[in-house]
Amino acid sequence: MSIPEGRAETLTSEQAQVLKLIWKHYLQANGYTVGDETAKSSRHNTLSSVKSSESIKKNRKKGLFGRFRRGHSSKKAEEELSTHLSHDLGGRVHEAFRPLDAETRNAFWDFLRHDTPDNLLLRFVRARKWDVDKSLAMIANTMDWRRNQFDVERVFREGELGMLEAGKKGVIKQFATGKCVIRGEDKSGRPIVIIRPRYHFPSDQTEEEIELFTILVIEYARLLINEPIDSCSLIFDLTGFSMSNMDYTSVKFIIKAFEAHYPESLGVLFIHSAPWIFGGIWNIVKNWLDPVVASKIQFTKKTEDLLAVIDKAHVPKDLGGDDDYEWKYLEPTKEANGKLHTDAEEKEKLEHERHKLVEQFIHKTLEWIECTDKDRDHHLMADRLALGRQLSENYKKLDGYIRNRGIYDRLGYIKFE
Repeated sequence: MSIPEGRAETLTSEQAQVLKLIWKHYLQANGYTVGDETAKSSRHNTLSSVKSSESIKKNRKKGLFGRFRRGHSSKKAEEELSTHLSHDLGGRVHEAFRPLDAETRNAFWDFLRHDTPDNLLLRFVRARKWDVDKSLAMIANTMDWRRNQFDVERVFREGELGMLEAGKKGVIKQFATGKCVIRGEDKSGRPIVIIRPRYHFPSDQTEEEIELFTILVIEYARLLINEPIDSCSLIFDLTGFSMSNMDYTSVKFIIKAFEAHYPESLGVLFIHSAPWIFGGIWNIVKNWLDPVVASKIQFTKKTEDLLAVIDKAHVPKDLGGDDDYEWKYLEPTKEANGKLHTDAEEKEKLEHERHKLVEQFIHKTLEWIECTDKDRDHHLMADRLALGRQLSENYKKLDGYIRNRGIYDRLGYIKFE
């Protein structure tokens, strides 16, 4: 499978320079000196920094399901970690990162799943058309959103079982309706997300529960994407849609999530079988869309329109395809939805391995940023790509120790082992 342009493996020399600048600013924001004679002597140990961040998480309060905002129990640990960031005083931290505390700046490594570090950052860079300042602003905004506004990692790791135990019945109900299902793949190997608004009624759940459900579905979809594939295809099946299903607030949240925090995740979006009443709605919604996202939307009426991108075997039968699968949600239980593995010693071993890989990747990146020799630059990039793949493999092993199983694990769609 060919790798698209603008990925770590296919960068032009100009694009590589932009990526170097992105990493330089991000690493400086996390306490590293880049590009001067004292750089090596002043670099603090990444492993201790990551471990400090991990200890902060362990001390955080667990009952954060209100809006998933963090409490104040981590303040002391954050202050200790902040002492590493001496370059703030020297004005070396890019303005995008200055409002963020130390733990939020370091949140990138939790954001990383089985994708690779460069390609995760490059999503933001491509979305901002290789503008360094705009890319950094987008990255910093997402780190703040994930860490401080929704505590996405906790939502993701607790999963449906956590939602049930926290009394978020509206989240479970949304899964049960089948209004949003990940099923099959298109001709390019991208997972297909099928959304059926006719099953959505705003009063069935709170606004918060809609947002939590949306985050979980997006994060599950991320686990089904394997590089070099890095996006999904969406089918908005508007069969049977009426105004009682319309929810402008939810639509705004979904659009913002994709555009601001999960950039370059959309391959194509089909708005299928739209009734006449949707015309007025579309005139409103289209004004909220980024032009790049809008360009990926196709209005379709017939099965043949879908078949241009999706094989008939993966088109649902009710849309004229051959897939006769019927959604049957499996209610979460502690036995079926808990963590796949509970061996604390093995978990610690994998986490230690991950910390070491992050440390190696960062130090290799610092060498790459400072390198001026073309041949050595090429070798350093190859080393970084190899470390990125090792991080990917490490996550696949670690996932079963840190995340509760979800519906797509139970259905056998997510398979890391």
